[in-house]
Amino acid sequence: MKKFNIASLMLATALVLSACGNTADNEADKKEDTKVEESAENKDDKATDNKEEADKEEKKVEEVKPENAEQAEGNVILHRGYPKSEGARSFPRIVVATSGDKIVGVSIDEYQYAGADKGYEATPNSDKGFGEGTAEGKVLISKMDNEEQYSSEMKEAGSPTSLKETYEGISQFVKGKTIEEVETFLKDKSEDEIIEAVTGATFKSTPALLNYVTAVARDDQFVSVGHAENPEDITFKAITGAPHGEKSFADCVLAMEGDKIIAASFDEFQYMEDAEGITNAEDDFTQGYADSNKVLVSKLENNDKYSALMTEKAQSTVSIKDNFEAIEKFVSGKTAAEIEEAIAAKNEDGTIDSVTGATLKDTANYLQLIVDAAKK
Repeated sequence: MKKFNIASLMLATALVLSACGNTADNEADKKEDTKVEESAENKDDKATDNKEEADKEEKKVEEVKPENAEQAEGNVILHRGYPKSEGARSFPRIVVATSGDKIVGVSIDEYQYAGADKGYEATPNSDKGFGEGTAEGKVLISKMDNEEQYSSEMKEAGSPTSLKETYEGISQFVKGKTIEEVETFLKDKSEDEIIEAVTGATFKSTPALLNYVTAVARDDQFVSVGHAENPEDITFKAITGAPHGEKSFADCVLAMEGDKIIAASFDEFQYMEDAEGITNAEDDFTQGYADSNKVLVSKLENNDKYSALMTEKAQSTVSIKDNFEAIEKFVSGKTAAEIEEAIAAKNEDGTIDSVTGATLKDTANYLQLIVDAAKK
C-alpha cells in the first residue's frame, strides 16, 4: 500500500512540474499532491463518514418536511374550516392554530338565521345586496357578534353558561394537547363525560364542536402560516366586514403576539347558483334562503367557480384563493401601523404594489379589515 502511494506521488509531481509555470498553479498542485498522498484506507473511511453524514441529513430533511411547503415558513399554522353536520340550523367557522402536532389556540363562531325583528345585529351588507339572498323576515347573524343577546336568551332557556364561556372552555381544554390526544379523549368518553370534563362548556353541542376542532386541525386545505416567539402565548381577534362590494361579507381571524400579527385567516361568503353550499342541501339552515337555487357559499370552497367568474367579468388571472393567500402572507409578522403604511401607498385602483401576488382592486380594503381586527 505504501509503495503505491510513493509511485502515485512521483507521477503526480512530474505532471505538476511539467504543466505548471507560475506560483499560483504550484500552490494549487500542492493541494492536489496532498490529496494523492491520502491512503486508500483513509479514503474508504472518509467515504463511509460522508455517506453517514449524507444519510443523517437526508433523514433530517425527511423528518421536518411538511406536507405543505408553505408550512416550512413558520411555527404557527392557522387552519380554517366549516364542518358540516346533518340537519344543522347553523354553520360553524372554526380556525385552529397548531404548532408542530399541538393545538395552541382555537377561534370559534357560528352563523345562523334569526328573525329580522329580534334585534340582532345582522352580518355586513344584510341591508344591501347580500340581504337579497336571505328569506324575507330573516337575517343572517354571527353568534359572537351578538354574544350578549344570544347568551341571555340561552340562559333564559336554562343554560348555566354563556356562549363565550363555552367557546373559551373548548379552546382552553384543547390548548397544549396534541390532536391525537384530543381525538383519543373524544373516542373514550361519553357525551356527558365530555361536557363534564370541559370547564365552562355546558352546551349539548360541546362534543360536536370538539370533533370539529380536531377535524379542522388536520385539514390543510385553507392554511396560513406565521412565526411566534412563543406559540402557546398567541391570542385571537376576529371581525366581520364588507371589503368587497355589497353582495358578500368577510370573516377575518388574526393570531397575534403582542401588537404583531402572527398570521391572518379570512374568507368571504356570498349567495351563488350551482355552487357548493356552506351546509348540506337538506339542512335546516337552508330555510333561510330566499331562493333554494342560490345557496350561501364560501369563496374559498368555491375557488374554481368564483375565480372563473373573476376571469370572465374582470379578466383576472389570479384566483381568489391565491389573492387571499398573498394578502395573508403579506401581513404575517407586521403590526397594524406597518400595514397602514402599505395602505397609504395604494394605487388608484386599490391594488398595492408591495403585496406580491395580490391583484384584487380591493386589496387595500382587505388590509384595512385586518387592521380593524388587530385594533379591536
